[in-house]
Amino acid sequence: MNEKRNGNCAFLRIFTPHFEYRRTMTKKIILALLIALVSTGTILAKPKKRVVYMFGVSVSFTDSVAYITEIQRMDPVYIESKTGFLYDRSIYSQQLQMFMDEKMGRPNTTCTVFFSKKKKKMENKYLKVMKNYKKRNKLNMRQLESGTFKFKPEEWTEHETI
Repeated sequence: MNEKRNGNCAFLRIFTPHFEYRRTMTKKIILALLIALVSTGTILAKPKKRVVYMFGVSVSFTDSVAYITEIQRMDPVYIESKTGFLYDRSIYSQQLQMFMDEKMGRPNTTCTVFFSKKKKKMENKYLKVMKNYKKRNKLNMRQLESGTFKFKPEEWTEHETI
């Protein structure tokens, strides 16, 4: 039966690779178009003004002291409507890093910012970060005095999207 099928399907044997190639390419093109469609939907998402709570941590790998800011209410900041990410997160980290460099005399620190829309969630995160840094890294955590550092809200403009 195989011989009969092979003999009768010589035409299919010749053109089957071409059809399979076209089918594979069609699938790839459809997949690429779907990815492009989904990603443009994310890029074109409009930011929402929201009130969030945030704090920052500054750590130097050459020092045993880490600094943490108090939890601050930020009004308004811009949140990406689909993912809930804070726009310009890196700018807030840079604000803390510049403060540590210029005012505290601590250059080359690594700064990170934590944020949440809910104050209670931020308080829990604050306690968790303090506990983890003290336990795992054996760092001396120092809270910056109240009022010494304040995050400044950034104005969002359309060309600054990520």
